[in-house]
Amino acid sequence: MKSFIYKIFDIGLLSSNDAKENKKIKLLNIFCFTWSILIVVITIFDIIFERELEGSLIMHGISYILIFIIFLFQYKHFYILARVLFICSIIGITFVFANYTTPLSLIENFYFIYPLIGLILIEKKWINISILVLCFILYFVPNLIYKHYPDNTILPVLVFSVFVAAYVILNYSDNLNKKHEKELLLSKEKLEQAYLELEERKRSELASLQLKALKSQMNPHFLFNTINSIQSLILAGNKEEAYKYLTKFSLLMRESIKTSEKSFVDFSVELSMLKKYLELEKLRFKQDFEYEIRGEKNIEEIKIPSAVIQPFVENAIRYGLLHKVEGKKKIVIEFYQENIFICSVTDNGIGIEASKQISILNRKSETEDTSIKVIENRLKLLKEFYKTDIGVVYEKVEKGTKVVVKIPYVN
Repeated sequence: MKSFIYKIFDIGLLSSNDAKENKKIKLLNIFCFTWSILIVVITIFDIIFERELEGSLIMHGISYILIFIIFLFQYKHFYILARVLFICSIIGITFVFANYTTPLSLIENFYFIYPLIGLILIEKKWINISILVLCFILYFVPNLIYKHYPDNTILPVLVFSVFVAAYVILNYSDNLNKKHEKELLLSKEKLEQAYLELEERKRSELASLQLKALKSQMNPHFLFNTINSIQSLILAGNKEEAYKYLTKFSLLMRESIKTSEKSFVDFSVELSMLKKYLELEKLRFKQDFEYEIRGEKNIEEIKIPSAVIQPFVENAIRYGLLHKVEGKKKIVIEFYQENIFICSVTDNGIGIEASKQISILNRKSETEDTSIKVIENRLKLLKEFYKTDIGVVYEKVEKGTKVVVKIPYVN
């Protein structure tokens, strides 16, 4: 029963209509449904109080026909016709009951409600003014002819005053609401335009930072050290190893350039580049360097921002492990996939504070950008863009440094 009533209320609704139009359609359906229920209630009261039923039943039958036609117009999406027919129907039925079926029962006072209903349902002013004039005429003229009320009664004057006041106030309020809606719409359009411009600027900044990230991947230190290591293999006569590492180096360079054109790359591609990079670094450090990658098999087929992970690994090697004097240099890289993609890089190097001191002593320019600063700026923009918990966190470990990088991903 409840779902049936909801279906009646939803007759004529369209998803393409704006919310205001659908609200009016639903409201008219509710009016008609309520009207049909009131007819039944009035008929029951007529039977209980033994009133004249013949005239009432004829009017009730006509009312049901009109309700059916209004619902049909709603279903066919003739909305204005349905609304005008509804208001004209209730005005006509009120006229018949007020002057013929049950005179002297003050039913004509309902006339002052109908123009207000017209304002709610119909936006065309000439229709609303026509309804207002019609209701005025039907309220006063029959009383002049049939003399339902004494000439000196103040009731018509009071009703007339309330009538006009209510109509003017509601009409003025409706105009204010329309003006406010226009202002809100204009403001919303300006806000959307500003938001689009901001997003475009962020994309440009991301592209710029992406290019810087590519440069950091191929920094002169790494290039020089790798080529120097391959050269050493050639000079030692180890041609197969030299060829092997030269192939890895060329593939890494090609993949770096290729992925620099993309905002997101497959995790498998980024992992492949990272492994090549680590193998080339191992060639430089030889047996003193070990690396371990964990959790790669638990990562789904996802895409992550390009050139984010490798700079942190390089930073750990360059500032943490390079200055380590005793023991093996080791780095552990772990991957996790939650609401965001997480990569932790842990090294057993000299630690953050010691590496900072060395960096200060060796820094050639205070304004020189580091690869990590570039990535952190990029992640900051991504955080604003995706509105999620991403960024870089440095965690305390017993020995060395641990950095946790949180980045967004897409399937």
